[in-house]
Formats: sequence, structure tokens, C-alpha cells
Amino acid sequence: MHQSFTFISAIKKGGKIAVLLLLALSAPSRIFAETTSFKDINGHWAGSYITWAVDQKLAKGYGDGFFKPNNLVNEAEFLAMLLRTYSLVNETSASGAAWSKPYYEYANSHGWPLSPVQQAKEFRRSQAALLLASAATGQAFTENGAIQWLLDEKISNGRTSATVAGFIPSGKLTRAEALTFFYNLKQHSNKLSDKKIVKTVDSLGGIALNDSLEKLQKALGKPERIDLSEYSFAWHIYHNPDYSHYMMFGVQNARVVALFSNASDDWTSTSGIKIGQTIENAKKLAKSATNVVLKDDYYAFTSGNERMTLFYDKQDANKISGILRMKQSIASPLKSAYTDKLAAAQEQQLFDLANAERAVRDIPLLEWDKLAASSARSHSEDMKKRDFFDHINPSGSSPFDRMKAKGVNYHQAAENIAAGYPGSIHAHYGWLNSKSGHRETLLDSKLTKLGTGVAVGGSYQVYYTQNFYTP
Repeated sequence: MHQSFTFISAIKKGGKIAVLLLLALSAPSRIFAETTSFKDINGHWAGSYITWAVDQKLAKGYGDGFFKPNNLVNEAEFLAMLLRTYSLVNETSASGAAWSKPYYEYANSHGWPLSPVQQAKEFRRSQAALLLASAATGQAFTENGAIQWLLDEKISNGRTSATVAGFIPSGKLTRAEALTFFYNLKQHSNKLSDKKIVKTVDSLGGIALNDSLEKLQKALGKPERIDLSEYSFAWHIYHNPDYSHYMMFGVQNARVVALFSNASDDWTSTSGIKIGQTIENAKKLAKSATNVVLKDDYYAFTSGNERMTLFYDKQDANKISGILRMKQSIASPLKSAYTDKLAAAQEQQLFDLANAERAVRDIPLLEWDKLAASSARSHSEDMKKRDFFDHINPSGSSPFDRMKAKGVNYHQAAENIAAGYPGSIHAHYGWLNSKSGHRETLLDSKLTKLGTGVAVGGSYQVYYTQNFYTP
């Protein structure tokens, strides 16, 4: 069940909804003399590589006259320099798009191993090795396998020795090391492989069901936070700053048992089921589907030991807009999970889901607002305690009365409410598919702030409220 309320009109109750890379092989010093244009390069072990890279326009120095060779490199920077080495990408990105977008589009089209949420974070040497080996050969590697390939091909002699351990896989990659990699790879291979690496496992961000927690954290780093769920596992939440890569990994007993995301590029599917596809086409690809459930907002089925839920957008040709994959054995919510701590977790998830939805539609993100959250939480608690479901409470207070009472000063405001959904994901897609104002509120670019409130208990078991406003 859900409702929406805006400053224009009230919406009545609706229906149910749910140390160094020093041992380089052939330094380019015979071709390029060490540069003296940077104050910190003369005498540096990688001086000739840096000169080569600057000449090739792979990298630049800083405005203060320093190159800062020991600064760390992130994934986006490393990928961009790799593709510049081979002049493979037109670097002009669309207006308003991230500068790294054309590089990631090229890499994704070739199936290269990248981390959707690590673009701006420190890059491990083993991650660099994996990307280099994959791009050069068009083959899939493990991180250790990629390191061994670099050693065997004499592209690297390691950081302390020519072994996998001596490569120092967990070490952070510096600018000087990265440029040395690129020079050596270019000497080894005049071009990168044009083959697309075919993924053979269903995964999200490179992580599959039953992968270890260690593998998850190694691939994606530490989560933004760890939330309780309505199931027997905890959600590990990952997203980049602009929410274009929002991913939830359910973890139980140090194993990944659930995956959720609305980011199409982050999924790998061996069945062909994917975001953006119509639900009718997805049904044709759902092999050996049992325990099929078709609701207004989703299509769910069991295949083998996995439960898959495909959330679709009824107002966009029934296209899949989010996917939830879980181990069948833990796919049922637990009554004991519904506590105040779960409510607090679902509040954060509702906020994240709203921004993740807006991100894939290029709508400006919302800012969290604690006053609006206090208003929303109070209303959810009130609906639970006084057993009603409406924007106007039994005392006659409207959403705007309640927000003002909490100190919210708004120019425009709106409210969404829902009840009876098992969790935040289902509630979100209930609002998205609504034709009673909820969707419009959720996707309104003029609304800039959001606070959410969840209460457990009462006739509907869970009550959800979103309070939006623009100052």
C-alpha cells in the first residue's frame, strides 16, 4: 500500500504494492633524456619513464612545477593512461558527463575487469596487473595469474623480487610505477587485444553468489556501511559518489548470499537477463523457472538454488529496472528481523534507492535532511500506533504541518507513504510504479532534500514515509 502527497493536492489511499617497480626491463633513457622541467624528477629512478609519458601526453605535472611521482593512482586515472598509451579513445565526453566515461565505455565493451565503485579510490598493484594482462591478451585472469603473466612476459620484475609475493599485490600503485608499466607493456605489445572477455559467471561488480567476504572486500574495498536486512543476512552497501553504481551485497557467515542493483553495467548475466530488457523477454530466458510469482512491480522465480526477482517499470514498457538475486535457502523474510534497528537501516536504504534511481535517469541527487527525516519517522510511528494510513493524521495535521513543526522551511514539499512491503527495495519499486503521484515525487528534479522514516509493527507490519522539500 502506498500514498503520495504534494503541495498541490492530496492523493487518496491506494491499493496494495510491494619497494618499487624498479626492475624495469629497458628504460627509455636512450630515447628521452631525463627531464629537468619538474623539480622532483632529476635523479628519480623513473625519470626517463616520466619523460616518455609526458611526451606521449599520458600524464601531466602539477601547476607548482612538481610531477609528484609518488602520488597514488586510482582506477580511473590508470585506465585513462592505459588507453592513451594506445590512442584508443576519443577523450571528448558528453556535456555534463564524467571525464572518465569514454574510457569506461571502451573498457566495459571489451569486458575488462573493473570495479564500479573504486574509480576514485586507491588502486592496488594486483588490480593494475589484472587490468593490464586482460587488456593485452583478451583473456580472463585471477589477480595472481595476471601478476605471473606480467612476470613471465618480463613486463615487470616485481617490486622486491620477480615472484607473485615480491610483486607486493596489495601495495598501492604510484604514478611512477604506473607509467613504467605502460612503457614496458607498449614495448611488449604494439596493440591491445580486440577480443571481448566473455564472463562465465553471473555476478554483480565481479562478485557472484557464494563468493567470500574476503573476495568482496578485496575487489570493492570497505562498504559505505553495513545494514541489517529483513532476511538472515546483513547488507554490505557500496556506491560511488554520484550513485551511478549502487550495489547491495547480502553477507552471511562470511559468504555472499544476495545481490541487488539497478545499475545495468555492473551486472554480468550468462542467461541474458538484464536491466533495460522487457519483462516478457526476460521470461523467455528464465530457464526451468519454478515457484513463479508475478506482481504489479516484479516477476520472481526460482532456478536451481537461486531466487531471482526482476523489478520492472510499468511506465517504461515493462522494462527491468532492478534485479535481486538470492540463495533460495535464505529468500524468506524473518519475523524476528523486524526491529527498530532494521527500521533505521531501511531509512538509509530508501534514501540510497531514491538517489540510485535518479542517477540512472540523470536527475540531480537529493541531499539527506535530518529535520525532514524526523518528520517522516514521526509520521510512520504515528500511523503504526494509531492504526491509520493517510497523509492527514487523525488530529488533522498534514505533511506540511508536520514538517513545519520540525523546523523545515520549504518553498516546495511533498510526501510519499507506503505500508505492508517486506523491505525498502519493494517499497521503492511500489512508489516508482505508482500512477498516483509517488513516481512524480520521487523523480521530481525540483525537489532537492529528502528525509525518510520507517516504523515496524502495527496492522501493516512496516510503515514507510519519505518527506521531500526544496528550501
